[in-house]
Amino acid sequence: MLLKKQYRIYGKVGRVSGVYIEATNYGAGVGEEVIINGGSKGEIIGFDKENAIIMCFDNNVNVKPNTKVLYTEEPVSTYVSEDFLGKVLDPFGNIIYSANNKAVRTIQKASLSLENYSPMERKKIYNIFDSGVRSINALTTIGVGQRIGVFAGAGVGKTTTLGMIMKHSSTDVVVLALIGERGREVREYIEDVLGDAFEKSVVIVSTSDQTPIMKVKGAISALVHARFFASKGHNVLLVMDSLTRLAMAQREIGLSIGEPPTLKGYTPSVFLVMSKIIEGCGLIGDYGITGIFSVLVEGDDTSLDPVADSAMSFLDGHILLSRRLADAGIYPAVDPLKSISRIMSNIVSQEHWEYAMKLKQILSEYYSMEDIIKVGLYRKGSNPVIDKVLEHKSDIDNFFVQNPKTGINYNNSLQELKELVSKIS
Repeated sequence: MLLKKQYRIYGKVGRVSGVYIEATNYGAGVGEEVIINGGSKGEIIGFDKENAIIMCFDNNVNVKPNTKVLYTEEPVSTYVSEDFLGKVLDPFGNIIYSANNKAVRTIQKASLSLENYSPMERKKIYNIFDSGVRSINALTTIGVGQRIGVFAGAGVGKTTTLGMIMKHSSTDVVVLALIGERGREVREYIEDVLGDAFEKSVVIVSTSDQTPIMKVKGAISALVHARFFASKGHNVLLVMDSLTRLAMAQREIGLSIGEPPTLKGYTPSVFLVMSKIIEGCGLIGDYGITGIFSVLVEGDDTSLDPVADSAMSFLDGHILLSRRLADAGIYPAVDPLKSISRIMSNIVSQEHWEYAMKLKQILSEYYSMEDIIKVGLYRKGSNPVIDKVLEHKSDIDNFFVQNPKTGINYNNSLQELKELVSKIS
C-alpha cells in the first residue's frame, strides 16, 4: 500500500532579480510548481548552480530575504471541461467570466506542458475547412487540421478577419487565446469580435499587464483545451492572437535565465516554443485541431521580423493582409497574390484549382500595370486581359469585400469565383 507523503520540501529566497526569484533547491525539477510565502505561485524555469530560478505568476509577490518557497513536486496544471463553453478562463482554468449560467458538472486536471508527437501519428489533411470568408475559401483554401497564419501590420483588419472566421466557420468548438491583449479590450473582443460564436467557445486570457510566464502559459493552456475538446470528438478551431506577443513573452523569460540573444534580442527558446505550439495542432489520431495564428508584421514586411519570418516556415500557409487594399476600403484585406495555402492543391478539385490560379494570373498581370494605369498612360486595346479587368473592376472589388456580419460558405465562394473568372477571362 502506498503511504501518503508525510513531509514537505521548502527552500529559501536568496535573490530577486527583475522578473525572477532565486531560491535554494533540494531536488526539484524544471516545470514544477512552487508556492511562495504561503500564497503566490510560480514555476521553476531553470537553475543557477544549485539554486532554482523561479518565475512568479503574480506581479505582486511579497518576497523578502529567506522567504519560504514550498516545492510542490507537481507540474503546473490547468482545469479542462466540456462545460467551459461560453466561458472566459485564466491560463489555469479558473473562470473569469461566464456568458451563461450553465454549471460546470465535470472537470479534470491537465498538465500545462508541450507534448511531442511522432510524425507518423499525423494523418494526411483531406477535408476542407469552411472559413466562411469568400476570398479565403476561394483562393487560400484551408484544410481541417491545417496551421495557418494571418500576417498584418497594425490597423489592417487582422482582428476583424479572425472574428469573421470564428463566427462563420464550420467548426464545432472555438478555443481563443488572447495573449498580451490590453485588459480593457478583452470584453470588446468577446462581445464584438467573437459575438454569437462565444457560446461555442472557450476563451483563455492573459493580459498585457501580467507576467511573461502567464502569457506563455496562456498559449499552452489554449492548446491543452483544444486537445481536450478534440479528444472528445469535436472539430476544434484554435485561434491565437497573437503569436508575436507570445514570442515577446518567451524572449523575456529566455533573457532572464541567461539565454544568448539573437536577432532583435529573441532567444533560441522563443522559436522552440513557437514551433511546439504550432506543431500541437493538426490531425493527430482521430481528431483535428485547425490552428490560426495572428502575427504582427513590423513595417508590413515579413522579412524584417524574425518572428514573422520563422512563423512562415513553421506554418502550412499564410494569409497576408494588404495595407493597400485596406486603404482602398476592401475588407477583409486579403492579398490574393501573397497569401498561400500549402495544402490547397491536395484538398480542392482540379476545377477549383484551375479557376483560382486563373484569377491569380489575371490579377498579377493587372497589378504589374497598375501604376501605369493610375497615371493615365495605359491605352485601351493594348492588352485584352487588362481591358477585361478594367471593365469588371467593380466586380473584382466586390468579390473581395465582405460584410463581417455575413458568412459565405465554401460552395457559394466557389460558385462566385467561377462567375468572376468567366467574366474577366
